[in-house]
Amino acid sequence: MAFPTPQPEPNRCYDVIVVGGGPSGFIAAIAAARQGARTLLVEKYGFLGGMATSAALGPISPFHFGDEQVIQGIPQEFVDRMVSLGGSTGHLRTTNPHGSGAYLCFYDRETYKWAALTLALEAGVTPLFHSFVSGATVDGDTLTGIRVTNKSGTLAYRAKVVVDATGDGDVAALAGAEFVLGRGGDDRAAQPSTMMFDMAGVDTRAVKEYMDTHPEEFEWASELVAVRPYAAHLPQRHFVGQGLKSLVQRGLDSGELYLGRDSVLFLTTTHPGVLHFNSTRIQGIDGTDADSLTRGEVDGRRQVMSLSEYLVRHMPGFADARLIATGTQIGIRESRHILGEHVLTGEEVVRGTKVADVVSRGYFPIDIHNLKGKQGYGDDPDVGTWGDLDDSYDIPYRCLVPRRLDGLVIAGRTISATHEAHGSFRTQGGVMGIGQAAGTAAAVAALDGVQPRKVDVPRLQAALTAQGASLRRDPEQVRAQREAAVAAVRRELAAGRISTRYLADAGTFTGAVPRL
Repeated sequence: MAFPTPQPEPNRCYDVIVVGGGPSGFIAAIAAARQGARTLLVEKYGFLGGMATSAALGPISPFHFGDEQVIQGIPQEFVDRMVSLGGSTGHLRTTNPHGSGAYLCFYDRETYKWAALTLALEAGVTPLFHSFVSGATVDGDTLTGIRVTNKSGTLAYRAKVVVDATGDGDVAALAGAEFVLGRGGDDRAAQPSTMMFDMAGVDTRAVKEYMDTHPEEFEWASELVAVRPYAAHLPQRHFVGQGLKSLVQRGLDSGELYLGRDSVLFLTTTHPGVLHFNSTRIQGIDGTDADSLTRGEVDGRRQVMSLSEYLVRHMPGFADARLIATGTQIGIRESRHILGEHVLTGEEVVRGTKVADVVSRGYFPIDIHNLKGKQGYGDDPDVGTWGDLDDSYDIPYRCLVPRRLDGLVIAGRTISATHEAHGSFRTQGGVMGIGQAAGTAAAVAALDGVQPRKVDVPRLQAALTAQGASLRRDPEQVRAQREAAVAAVRRELAAGRISTRYLADAGTFTGAVPRL
């Protein structure tokens, strides 16, 4: 039976509608509103942050390539707001970038929610919570609005431009855009999902001592150094480790432990005695299919309960520990890649390709988790890879504009890219930079009365630069950032607060300060 399409009321017409309030979406909405566009932000939960808050993520992966801060502008303003609220460490430098990147920004999730919301409200964004996009209104090849289902029913909203920041490309798919699921091919395999969790009552000193005295048990580990001071009431000593290999293997062999991987990844947090775990692996999940997601949620919680109980029984420092938080949902790393006017490739990412229509920059290694087994990184594409880059790379505006379909800009991890390229820019810092570009582009298109693919790119780049975004390297700024980071690490070494055992390049911290 056919149903009539709801007609939008005048107060449901906007210049820009951003669908999805995650790291890319709320930044996009702020950027659009600050350009003067009447902006609606549609979010399925009652708070902002997306996977960062709903999936109980740990720290924000770096905004940096080495010591160069690549992501700036509104994303950095957001970090500064969290720091000012006393709920974040800001960017801490890792002594070993393998596995986590050059910097990590720890945050309290409630502070994250509040900082994102207040910045959005101050910019003039209209939020619409508890609302799920259920349809798209398309006129020919032009998206003209969306249908939203919530407690009020199914409502139609019209926009000059829509930004799809759903993370899964839901709006684009509903509107008929072309896409590839996962890595494509016959199996369409995507990066595994994770149910993340926190444990309180942990003796973190005992855990760190175990990490220090059992290096053979760890694939990699790192200590962290504050380049700038942050709130004194937050923990000042931070570390990250991936391992406990023998402990995990004993549990897997005996059947006492149910886990999708053969090692445990844990990090400190903004709360004393609380460790965060990115330690489950849920493979074969299609993030666009409800039945598949349901299976993933069940399996993820089974892994969390098994691992948390196993650690209490067997791991030093966990005798009095308890599980205190899990994600509202499993974290989805990869689903749809919306095909745009350009498809960013892994080769372009690795070699640090620069383009004329740059609107954001990428910097993170290609990080692909094991698609088929329990092991860590290897050379086989199915096993997963950690691939360092030759340089930071440019993200072309063409990757944000879908083929054929007008009225739509893509934000976040679902921009036009291959499976390999996506493995780099999918982190929080990467999608925040893309969100700033997408929201600004949508506003420029809406206010100039043109389709997104017809946006004047130099005008867009000028608007982004005015917002503080970094589109090109500033050598003097890089030099200053490098000197500050090296000085901070040297200071911590001299004070005995960190050890050379975790330094990836101890020689860097003696003699003259090297350039990037």
